[in-house]
Amino acid sequence: MADKSAADENSILLERIFQIHESSCKVVLAITGGGAEVIGELLRHGSGSATVLDAFVPYGMEAMDRFLGRKPEKYCSEKTARLMAMVAYQRALELSKGSDGSDGSTDQDVIGIGATCKLKAANEREGRKHEVHVAIQAYRETGVRTLELTVDRTREEEEKIAAALILNVLARYCGVPEIDLPNGIGMPGEIGTGVEAAEGERKKEEVFEKYASVSGAVGDLLRQQRFSPDSPRETAGMARINFDEEIEDAKKAPEEIKPEEIKLVFSGSFDPCHRNHVFMASWASKKYNSPAHFEISLTNVDKPPIDFISLNQRLDSLRKYKDEAFMGGVCLTNAPLFLQKADLFPNSTFIIGADTFNRLFDAKYYDGTVDTPAILKSFKEKNVRFMVFHRKSIKISVNPEVLEFCEIIPMDEYADDGTSSREIRKKRDNK
Repeated sequence: MADKSAADENSILLERIFQIHESSCKVVLAITGGGAEVIGELLRHGSGSATVLDAFVPYGMEAMDRFLGRKPEKYCSEKTARLMAMVAYQRALELSKGSDGSDGSTDQDVIGIGATCKLKAANEREGRKHEVHVAIQAYRETGVRTLELTVDRTREEEEKIAAALILNVLARYCGVPEIDLPNGIGMPGEIGTGVEAAEGERKKEEVFEKYASVSGAVGDLLRQQRFSPDSPRETAGMARINFDEEIEDAKKAPEEIKPEEIKLVFSGSFDPCHRNHVFMASWASKKYNSPAHFEISLTNVDKPPIDFISLNQRLDSLRKYKDEAFMGGVCLTNAPLFLQKADLFPNSTFIIGADTFNRLFDAKYYDGTVDTPAILKSFKEKNVRFMVFHRKSIKISVNPEVLEFCEIIPMDEYADDGTSSREIRKKRDNK
């Protein structure tokens, strides 16, 4: 009976794999080790090239750091899985381009999947958590599934569960039925049967999922990345968010925006927006008698782009101020460099902190592709200025050449209490 059950499971698995291969989906996989057997399953039955564009197994910490282009806050977490999926997605976009540079796939074809696990290990410390995080990044969607394994199993059993979870995330996107997870683990929205705990209470294992979707106009900002070290001045894209619509439920493109109407721009990551951001925006808005438009670049120079779950969190931190007098709206761009921002927002004043100011006119900030005189010339041609707010513990290096573009707000006018987004994230993540 057990042999028949195993044969049935293998038959279903094989059927699902071929259904995935028959879909139009193209994927790049990035898996830290646990669950990596899914790569072999997708390839060893034939037709794997119909689905798999590339696969990475950044197993060691240094390999992971290089893959992400940075050291993650934690190596096994939902956030790290999403970062991996984003890097894999960017690789998938690159590989899906035709030889003539055109995109050979439709918007919905190309995805990246990232998975990071902490599974059973020899001589592990007591109480070590076993967990699986699988994320997917697509044109208009970011998703992640998380499972904490609380039942005592072998390493091989946990590996199979991780592989099945990765396969199910891929199957869902391809429109293919998912396979049942073993040992009574609950699918999203269900509670697994689990086993009886020593104290007589039932241990429950459940897959938790989180998805965020955006309009095509926002998705295009990632598909049409314009930054490269060789051409930092290529035109960037922009979309404006309407706070009266949920971004994940948007049925239409974001509002059309007229750059000439924007006179005050606050560029930042706002992860999250905090009281110092609000003070800076309010102070500048009163001084210029104009609302401040918050600009978030989805793409970055030295780290992966912002995914849509993270974007929603940042927008939520801004949404609470949507009715304040200083709030002019939120603009999403793929303009990580201020040379690009100046092209998008000519004749405007940018609100920046001292840390940004210190690298703003430094050619190193632009990978050495333009020199400081060229930067100054461009800002002058675009008629942009900078309102620089001093920050605690940051010394401002003032070059006399840049003073004509800048107004520096001294500490005695700016009540900087030392609050930072990084510290807020640390407290939030450690709860």
